[in-house]
Amino acid sequence: MTNKISTEEFYDNFALKYDDIAKARSNLKFHNEAVKIFHQYNHHQGTILDIGCGTGFISELLEGNFEYTGIDISAKMLDYAAKRGYKTIHKQIEKALPEIDSQSYDFVLSLSSLLFLEDAKTAMEHIYRIACQAILITLDEMTEEYIKSSIIQSYDHSKIVIENAIEDYFIVGWTSSNQGVDIRTRVAYIQQKN
Repeated sequence: MTNKISTEEFYDNFALKYDDIAKARSNLKFHNEAVKIFHQYNHHQGTILDIGCGTGFISELLEGNFEYTGIDISAKMLDYAAKRGYKTIHKQIEKALPEIDSQSYDFVLSLSSLLFLEDAKTAMEHIYRIACQAILITLDEMTEEYIKSSIIQSYDHSKIVIENAIEDYFIVGWTSSNQGVDIRTRVAYIQQKN
């Protein structure tokens, strides 16, 4: 079993390289899926809550007039997101979500961030509560072998029940920089009923 480090420490150390890795290898394919879905459903403006926002890289890809707020555990990642115009919340996801008002954001994105939460079901309940128009989440299929050998704690929530999804499919979402394996990612898009 690998000795685990905190998620915050891992991403603080990864912050400087994150954008370069995402761009150079097109490693984070789930970003491309988010862009495709936003275009497909004609989303070009509004407020976005970006859960586990990292450096705010998605804002470089989405076309339109969006106001971004990002939640992340890594202060160094949030420094980059702030430079991209994000309002930032430096907290653990499970502590930040309950403090956010109901229907306070048009869109809620959670791209490969719920794998770090033990209780993704409660996070999903908050996501449904917070979003006015639509939700886009990705859930990574983490194998037992990956979880055991990963240097940060992660969980497989890829089979969680997602209510009212109009898109729900798997892609190869990203490649682990530590283990060099492709990670299957479930992409789900939900339009909220107003």
